[in-house]
Amino acid sequence: MTLIEVLIAMAIFLFGVTSLLALFHFGGDQEQQARSHAELAPHLENLIEDLVDQTWLLEADGSVVRARLAAGRPVPGAPDYRYDLVLDPAGDPALPRAELLVWRGRADRPLARIPFLLPRAVPVERRLEAEETR
Repeated sequence: MTLIEVLIAMAIFLFGVTSLLALFHFGGDQEQQARSHAELAPHLENLIEDLVDQTWLLEADGSVVRARLAAGRPVPGAPDYRYDLVLDPAGDPALPRAELLVWRGRADRPLARIPFLLPRAVPVERRLEAEETR
């Protein structure tokens, strides 16, 4: 074999090894994301139900005023994770689109993005509680 053939074989080998290492890195990221989703899944349904029930603030007369801010709050049942609730100002004001961003460590890198509709309504129980406190 000539020196050129050996160099070409080494280059092909290095390219293959580099590709395999990139696949291991990609697989590790996917495993971490799957683990995070498995930890969060049991808690997110209850969190979204609570947000639908508790997000809108009431005036003294019982009418809906505005949405309660939710930024950087811990996810109930999973305190290592935090969430932000983002409302889309455009669209139907009676049924705005909301997005739940769940993150761990850095807010600019959410682990999960969950879009849902947030009806501009308050459950009867909350309205009755508000009337009792007046």
